[in-house]
Amino acid sequence: MKPPQRFTFSAADGTPLAGTLYEPEAVGQSGVLIAGGLGVAQRHYAHFAAWLAERGRVVMSFDLRGMGASRQPEHRRSLRGLNADMLTWAGQDFAAAVAHLVAVTGGQAITVIGHSLGLHHAGMTDAQTQARIAHAIGVASGAGYWRDWAPPSRRLAPLMLHVAALLLVPLFGYFPGKRLRMVADLPAPAMQQWSRWCRHPAFAWGAEPDRVGPSLEAAAFPITAFSFTDDEAMTERCTQKLLAAFSHAPSRMVRMAPEEVGLKRIGHLGAFHPAGTEQLWMRFAAAIENPHVVR
Repeated sequence: MKPPQRFTFSAADGTPLAGTLYEPEAVGQSGVLIAGGLGVAQRHYAHFAAWLAERGRVVMSFDLRGMGASRQPEHRRSLRGLNADMLTWAGQDFAAAVAHLVAVTGGQAITVIGHSLGLHHAGMTDAQTQARIAHAIGVASGAGYWRDWAPPSRRLAPLMLHVAALLLVPLFGYFPGKRLRMVADLPAPAMQQWSRWCRHPAFAWGAEPDRVGPSLEAAAFPITAFSFTDDEAMTERCTQKLLAAFSHAPSRMVRMAPEEVGLKRIGHLGAFHPAGTEQLWMRFAAAIENPHVVR
């Protein structure tokens, strides 16, 4: 594998975003874009991205505006004033990342690996971007209605969604999640929108049907969604509800326990941990190779 290449690219509105390209030594196969979870920086996926590149894939990771390496100097201390919501991330940042990787790989449609909220971006972006996606793989992804969450996250939800989000965002001008150990620092519009979605039984497509529904219904790429029995946030029901919202996309869920792939724990964040994930990563690689068969 070639050394990872860190670079800057621009969203449609000119916002600079940080990306990393992982390329094999030989001419690579079709591209794989890693779309990270809410508040999860792209460095979390570095070992997995390198592993895929060593097996012949051209892989790109990136950070959304305000997150990770895309957090600009004026927002190092605070995200106050950053005007970005969930649909900005999907329609501007995710779309630009897809376009960049498609250009790098010579115009071929790509595979998107969406961790948690990352899969939602493929469903909430524009039609031109969706046409560039050959297949989407969800990892610990699901609809976010808080009463459907697994108990560890469900117990925390009222404090985060009904108290902290409503009181602290107006006070600070952003959500100071890092100091609260709740998700991450998030721009005010993103946190307000996401918490509103999470309080609705039909999540985003129920809270904002006119803004979210049409793009979800237009998505037609096949989806393979990996769901884990020990996920402390997304339950099987959450994943089922998300796949149902992709009403015209052929989909299947692969539900597994950690011991099936030789692990003691996977949880919501552990699928990309570098230690002991070979068997699990092989499942992801098999899904990339064949969208319709996962063994």
